[in-house]
Amino acid sequence: MPGQFNFKELFNSNTVRGRANCAKATWASVGLIYVLVKMHRYNAELRESAKYCKGCQRKMCT
Repeated sequence: MPGQFNFKELFNSNTVRGRANCAKATWASVGLIYVLVKMHRYNAELRESAKYCKGCQRKMCT
């Protein structure tokens, strides 16, 4: 079927193009994991900072 995603052709390790696609996919996944970790840490810091009063830095009652 034309237009169908053919995994074997796109990521063929015997061709230069296939190796390049593997490298691109690897770097894209590393970048995605990096962004997700950064977002998770940033959200954790926001949640933690919301527990304290901005003026006196005492723990707020919830």
